[in-house]
Amino acid sequence: MTKVWIFASTMLFANCVSANTQHEYDSSTAENIQSIYWLTKAEDSAIVYARFEGFYALRDLIDQTLLAGNISAKVAVNLDTADKLLLMLPEQNNILEIRIADNHLIFNGFNYQLDSNAIDKIKAMNDYRIDKGDLISPNTLSIAMEKFGSTP
Repeated sequence: MTKVWIFASTMLFANCVSANTQHEYDSSTAENIQSIYWLTKAEDSAIVYARFEGFYALRDLIDQTLLAGNISAKVAVNLDTADKLLLMLPEQNNILEIRIADNHLIFNGFNYQLDSNAIDKIKAMNDYRIDKGDLISPNTLSIAMEKFGSTP
């Protein structure tokens, strides 16, 4: 009986811990996003979106996609090749991780269908900024991550 109780307690604790690590996305989340870091494939540098048209286009696309809830069932997405975006929420001292692959957005283990025209435009803008040399340094990325209690 004791073994069953220990096992049940352990499973309950593990479920509570994993539930707390996921952020619920709601209609107020977008307004709390201060910046978005689009990491390079090596995840040692990033393009930062914090103001201007690019930030709002990217933030609003993510917001509309998640709130619409168009979950793509049974679509295989290779997370190893997916782009990683970090949404910085300073008021919650939190970072939300989003993955983008092709026209799919992955958040909290769910795969959402993106508007392919919108994401293609944003990816082209991101590639342009990389080619232009707008990447932040690894040191700057580390400082930003530490500010929110995470490491790249």
